[in-house]
Amino acid sequence: MTMNTDELSPRRRQTRATLVQAGIDVFAVRGIDGASIEEICEAGGLTRGAFYSNFSSRDDLVLVIVEMRISENLDRLDETIQRWTERLAATEAPEVRELMTTFIDDVFNEKKQTVAETIAEQEIELYCLRVPELYARYVELNASQLDRLASLVTTALDVAGASPRQPLPDFLTVIISVFNRIALTAAAGRPMHEHVDIDPSLIVEVLLHLIDFAPCEPD
Repeated sequence: MTMNTDELSPRRRQTRATLVQAGIDVFAVRGIDGASIEEICEAGGLTRGAFYSNFSSRDDLVLVIVEMRISENLDRLDETIQRWTERLAATEAPEVRELMTTFIDDVFNEKKQTVAETIAEQEIELYCLRVPELYARYVELNASQLDRLASLVTTALDVAGASPRQPLPDFLTVIISVFNRIALTAAAGRPMHEHVDIDPSLIVEVLLHLIDFAPCEPD
């Protein structure tokens, strides 16, 4: 079970955050099966004692990374949608392609992922699919992510006066798959510390085929 970090001291939270980032960096280079707890501790400049006072095992760290990344990404999306709701309310309706391009660029590039984060996310997904003991919890975390993501996307579509042409779960599957492929392509062959620039153009083209926009009411 994941620890409630709200009950931890600032120092303890910082230690956990350091180990999480160290885990991401090591997993991206070594893969999870090839990453030892010693390597993770060394990457974070911490001891094995610090690791085991925060995580019961390497697999426990894997699940914490999944949960933290989901929470952070959805929180940023929520903030972006709120900001755009206020922005659209205060301006005339822009051209659809321009609106979508600017919005998608804002969503994905406000806080850019590193190459290590992009690769580690894919490694973690594959690892959880291979390990039966982690799979059930991984499915649970992803179901929670999709529920909240569906709510946020519905809000964003309503604000833009749009609706998906497919059932929302299918719509989300397509967009997530396209984003993951673009992110991996952008990360390929680059140093782990560099940030990944997401080109919004392909996602916009896909969205234009998947979304209907309500016609403007005549004056």
